[in-house]
Parts: sequence; C-alpha cells; structure tokens
Amino acid sequence: MRIVAGKWRSRRLNWPRGGVTRPVPDRVREAIFNVLGAYYGTPGELPALHVADVFAGGGSMGLEALSRGAATCRFFERDPAALRALEANLRTLDAGPAAQIQRYDAWSARMTGVRTDPVDLILLDPPYESARDASPDGPVGRFLARHHDAVAPDALVVLHHESRVEFADGSASGWRVYKRLVIGSNGVTVFRRDD
Repeated sequence: MRIVAGKWRSRRLNWPRGGVTRPVPDRVREAIFNVLGAYYGTPGELPALHVADVFAGGGSMGLEALSRGAATCRFFERDPAALRALEANLRTLDAGPAAQIQRYDAWSARMTGVRTDPVDLILLDPPYESARDASPDGPVGRFLARHHDAVAPDALVVLHHESRVEFADGSASGWRVYKRLVIGSNGVTVFRRDD
C-alpha cells in the first residue's frame, strides 16, 4: 500500500494483517481521486475540503485526500488491528492536527469535520456485506439519509463496494448518483446531495 499522489506521493503505508479490514487497491484509489479532481476542477489535487474516512482501516483513502490537499480528515475506525496501523501511518506521515481518529461505530457516528466544520466529502468503505443491500432501507441508504442535513450543501459521498452491486438514484433519500466506476471486482458509486 502506498500514497498515489500529492505531498506524500509513493510513501508506503502500514496495513492491518489478519484483521477485518481490506485495502482499497492503488488503482481504485487513483481512479476515485481522478473523478474527484475532475469534479472539483483540480486535477491531481483536492481543494481544502473537510473529509470523513468512514471504515478507515489503515487510512489509505483519507491519507490520500490529505496528501492531495484536503484541509482535514476524521478517520472512523474501531477494529484494534486497523487502529494500530492507522496510528502508525499518521505518525509516520506526521499528519498532525489535520487528522483525527474517532474510535467508534461508523454507522452511528456523527459526521463533522475535525473542527466541527461540515463535512464536504465522505469516503465510505464499509464491509462488503453491509453494502450489498442497495435499497433505501439498507445500511448505506440509512447512513446517507441520516447525514443528508449534517454535511455541506455540495457534499459528495464516495462508496466502495463490490462491482456486482448497483446503487441507483433513489437508493438513498436526498442523494443522487453522480458517477459509477467498475474496476475489476471493485465498484465505486459517487453520490451528490440532491437538493
């Protein structure tokens, strides 16, 4: 695992071995951040966003966002092995006060930025079995509906899931599908607030 681009480009990351987490492959992260760079008009970079990395694991998604220019990132993780790897990565990269770890269940967490700023970007990578139900009543649909009014008005949510799962407009109250990617067995759906 490594950072793909930005100030920490090519820096290697620790990853929890034998835990319940799985890494987002480098090529999938690169594709996601290409979409985000195009959306924000900052190819290869991000504006000074407040990011939440939900089900963070070792933190590869949130650290990629910080490396590319995000202002802050809150990492939501509670698995002990993942927390050890995440803490080691934050120390190694000297991420400082821009990074904050939240050690509780991400499904029920309150999404705010590090300084309680509204979150601009949620990087959501739940266990695959939690993202198989693409209905509004599934875990992802409920999560998105609950956070619709808690995030910035132009917020995006990037969901990593199995490629065979397809989320459609109406899968979550108050959100619409902005972009879909399929990269091998990996699926990515980008949601945008629908006001």
